[in-house]
Amino acid sequence: MNTHVLAHSRRRSGGFTLIEMIGVLAIIAILAVIVVPKVFSTIAGSRVTGAVASINSMRSALTEFSGRFGTVPLTTANSRIDDLLVAAGMLENRFVVKIGAQPGTALVAGANWANVGGAWQTNSAGSSQAGESRIICLTSTNTAPSTAAGANFRLNGTANLPAGSRVVSVVIVNVTGAEARDLSLRIDGDSLSQVAATTADNAGKVAYAAPNATTGLTTAYIYLAHQ
Repeated sequence: MNTHVLAHSRRRSGGFTLIEMIGVLAIIAILAVIVVPKVFSTIAGSRVTGAVASINSMRSALTEFSGRFGTVPLTTANSRIDDLLVAAGMLENRFVVKIGAQPGTALVAGANWANVGGAWQTNSAGSSQAGESRIICLTSTNTAPSTAAGANFRLNGTANLPAGSRVVSVVIVNVTGAEARDLSLRIDGDSLSQVAATTADNAGKVAYAAPNATTGLTTAYIYLAHQ
């Protein structure tokens, strides 16, 4: 028997050499640099996709409500249209998405809605919904959409909504600039979206102020309808 071959075989069976381990670790590090960002990007993209689907569901429920009851009532600081749609039987649950500020273990209770003589009304109960993603209905203004907080949109990129309209919009609180821009690209397309994620958006159905310089966050308003 060749003792040299036998000794070499025994040494190989003892495990990897240092050089081989370094090579494996280098390959793993390279793969991590390439794959991990793509994984996180895919996860972020799927969350925005889910948000767009939820927004479309809200639009369908709102269309059903308008067809049955006509006028959509205005909201207050404590009330929200998605709670109204739940009360009217058009939705099973209030609007919640996986981007932006997330609700805690218990949703912040808003004002209650009731149908009084065929007209939906809300009381003054509940807590402020300012920190919650939600659906609102406001009277239109001529303020720039990026600062109108859902009271104005320039659907064609230049013209404000008619004065005195009731504007229904989705509010998504504390999204990143990248998420806000992604929403705009998916809903409005390239022509009505900003090139950079750090710029305010005043055109189309998605409007938002420039993200905060420190946190990188902003609040996105997405047009649903106006009356």
